[in-house]
Amino acid sequence: MFSNGNISLVKQKIILLVEDEIILAMAKKIELGKYGYKTVHALNGEKSLDILEWGKERIDLILMDIDLGEGMDGIQTAQNILKKYDIPIVFLSSHEEKDIVEKTEKISSYGYVVKSSTMTVLDATIKMAFKLQNNISLRKQAVEI
Repeated sequence: MFSNGNISLVKQKIILLVEDEIILAMAKKIELGKYGYKTVHALNGEKSLDILEWGKERIDLILMDIDLGEGMDGIQTAQNILKKYDIPIVFLSSHEEKDIVEKTEKISSYGYVVKSSTMTVLDATIKMAFKLQNNISLRKQAVEI
């Protein structure tokens, strides 16, 4: 990744955005790009699993909508992903109802952001998720030594 003409040693983070509304997904992809993230889009839960299994790039974080149309919802998709992959998931949803938010608390996620939040808030949440993941990895490495 280049920054101000200088080469940065920080690898560009790749985010899998799981969102069934294509216009919202494209707008979010543009916003994330302005913050330095590369975004891969999946229209539904099944496609997100395919991308993780067969995709060409290593996904660093998943932004998961809850309502994904027909098929698995975001909560079911997250559960299936976490059975096989150690990737931080941040829920990105328009739902603010207590019962919906509580359902996501039962899953090992790295946060919940309401879609109407600013990009600054989403970026801060993404950065915090990466810090938390890094701390967890460091602890696992320390235990293994």
